[in-house]
Amino acid sequence: MTARTYASLFGGLYLVLGILGFVPALWERPPGGATLSIRVFYAGLFGVFVVNIILSMVHLVIGLWGVMSANNRYSALIFARGSCIIFLVLGVAGLIPMNEIRTVGGTMPLHGLYNSWVYLGTALIALFFAIRPGYVLTQIGVSESINPHVPHAGS
Repeated sequence: MTARTYASLFGGLYLVLGILGFVPALWERPPGGATLSIRVFYAGLFGVFVVNIILSMVHLVIGLWGVMSANNRYSALIFARGSCIIFLVLGVAGLIPMNEIRTVGGTMPLHGLYNSWVYLGTALIALFFAIRPGYVLTQIGVSESINPHVPHAGS
């Protein structure tokens, strides 16, 4: 499995998760806990993930980024590294027992039953592809052989 496979699979997963956050037929009453200032589309998705409109849009953006970055190795590697950091921050923020942090100032419910664990698991998988051997960093970014934005010597 390569970074491109990771980008396409997890990009598709978060794209679908973002779309499902807008389908009322899949919603259940969200669990009690921290109050949110943005309660639009605030629900429990499948009774497992707590979402609202902001978190669903975050999932959509990350999913689109992943699906589009699966186009080449350079973009997939950037997605793996970027998503590793993003999901690590989201997962850790959801575990901190302060409502202002768990809800990102009352805007996103990161404190759901499994939200934090899914984000931390995704970050762990992304870390594997972000530092996987075979990608060599240079001063201009990733090696010219996989960077489509750097002109090759033969061009």
